[in-house]
Amino acid sequence: MKHNLRIVLTLAALMSCTMLFAQQWEEGAGIPPTRGNAQTIDEGNDVQGRLRASLEIPLGKKWEVTWSEQVRVMDNFSKLDKIVSSVGVGYKPWDFLKFGIDYSLVNERQYDTEEVEVQIPVLNDDGSQKVDNMTGEPIYNFAMQDVETKSWGLRHRTNIDVTGMYRIGRVKLSLRERLRIQFRTDSVCKYEKPETTFSLRSRFKTAYDLRNSRWEPYAFVELYTMLNSPKPVDNFKDFPLQNEAYINRVRLAVGTEFKINNYHRLDMYYMVHFNRTYNSRYKGNKGDLKEWSLEKMCNHVICIDYKFKL
Repeated sequence: MKHNLRIVLTLAALMSCTMLFAQQWEEGAGIPPTRGNAQTIDEGNDVQGRLRASLEIPLGKKWEVTWSEQVRVMDNFSKLDKIVSSVGVGYKPWDFLKFGIDYSLVNERQYDTEEVEVQIPVLNDDGSQKVDNMTGEPIYNFAMQDVETKSWGLRHRTNIDVTGMYRIGRVKLSLRERLRIQFRTDSVCKYEKPETTFSLRSRFKTAYDLRNSRWEPYAFVELYTMLNSPKPVDNFKDFPLQNEAYINRVRLAVGTEFKINNYHRLDMYYMVHFNRTYNSRYKGNKGDLKEWSLEKMCNHVICIDYKFKL
């Protein structure tokens, strides 16, 4: 009997420890922050749109220069998200291999809230504005209210691409590896967000060349891997900065290219983004971790690209 009681107590203790370490991280909980105990924040779904126009200029048979402008909207098409201006160079030494590098200036629309003092009219019983009997001036109460603010944030982005291509009959397969380097222009805490981010985007695409048709349907899957995400610590004054990698986005897409003629093309596709981003915030003076969260969001993106090739 005593032996069975010891087993039950031991199992209960193990379950208690498991539940303790599986709970979400909270300030002062004393649990070391890890990828497994971040507080989960579900941002829900959003419908977004992207419009892009590009100009491709061949330089001989193996080189080309590309310039493009893109506008992105979010929040069910109600808010401007980004304006992206890009210029790049591509080199294709063989039919099965292509290299590319480009630079993008990203203007990101930032929406925030600011608490401001506002005037609230004092009304009479009949709904009219109450006035001061002595001065005749309208009477107001004052209260604090959140007001949406807008600003622009600049990002400098460089992509380095290597794409391998293989054809089986009318099926075209391709694998693109893209190293993205993005530079911020604002001041940030390096323990919360790196000033320069490195990410790897791996995309596998399948396209089908329809016989005697201007349409070319395709599908692709793409993985985003954040390479230098700051590792959370209890107090950044006590621990050196450490980075770690994690997959922060999975993208699935279906679409089709339409060849208008030898110079003009349309690319129309639908994407689903499964986003997951780890966020940490620290007390500036003390360095203590005050927020450690995992933000999840699913975006449905409708895209239209227009391409003009000289």
